[in-house]
Amino acid sequence: MKLFIALGDPSGIGPELILKAVPIFLKYKPVIYGNERIFKKTAQELGLEKNFKMIKNFIKDSLPYIKFSFGKPDERTGRLAIDSLKSALADNPDILITPPIVKNVIKGFLPGFIGYTEFLARYFQVKNFAMVGILENKRIMFLTTHLPVRDIPKHIKADEIVSKLVLFDYGLKRFFGIEKPNIAVSAFNPHGSEFSYGEERIIEKGISLVKKKGLDVAGPFPADSIFNRRFDGFLVMYHDQGFVYLKSKNGGVNWTLGLPIIRVSPLYGAALDIAGKNLADPIGMISAIKIGIRMFKKGGSDEKNS
Repeated sequence: MKLFIALGDPSGIGPELILKAVPIFLKYKPVIYGNERIFKKTAQELGLEKNFKMIKNFIKDSLPYIKFSFGKPDERTGRLAIDSLKSALADNPDILITPPIVKNVIKGFLPGFIGYTEFLARYFQVKNFAMVGILENKRIMFLTTHLPVRDIPKHIKADEIVSKLVLFDYGLKRFFGIEKPNIAVSAFNPHGSEFSYGEERIIEKGISLVKKKGLDVAGPFPADSIFNRRFDGFLVMYHDQGFVYLKSKNGGVNWTLGLPIIRVSPLYGAALDIAGKNLADPIGMISAIKIGIRMFKKGGSDEKNS
């Protein structure tokens, strides 16, 4: 099991999360792609020298050292984050853990950059992939991700719903050992179809089509109460329908389903306002590593789309 951990943006909380979380998992012999001096500087400023000593031998010094300031990302820190990711990918991980990055900085030198999910899908040349948020016993897949709300309706298509649900059913079976997953699908509009311009009819068509394939799917349910229901998975139409719930507690994880590797990350950003202050809670990072290991043990690396 090759457990690789990227650096994230060093001006944010990425290195701090690694310093706090990784010592728990040293028996799995993780490889941390970064720069030893960056971790040493972070550890010294945060009073985490003991943690640094614990992970020092697991750091692959694959990047140059740069001077950086906490809370002040720039093109150099963004490039370091991406180069760390590329170095890890080049060594063919089974599990890839990705700490937070600063997207706006990366967009400056990678036009069109959206996030890890889309970057990795392009890297592996996979078309059928999805973002799945995990919090405790809830697994939430997104039909669309980072889109302006006004653009979402034109992306709600029956065939896309079918594609996502088939992928989700596969992922729940393989990586969570659920023999016959039942999946709930959200409506797009408030109160279901009450304010609809036809989106719910499209969603209903997608559900009908996928049921003919033998999948156990129900909906569309109003998004404001869908997570009170007991299902193995939930498909929502857009970002905020799922993330309001996923960020209601600490410990959420982002999983990219459909890649030939297992990629998971904590569900929060670079937290530039608290970077360098030893205030970052590592629970999301700990959860990401735990879930990544658990999924690998259950289903191995995903060769379906490789």
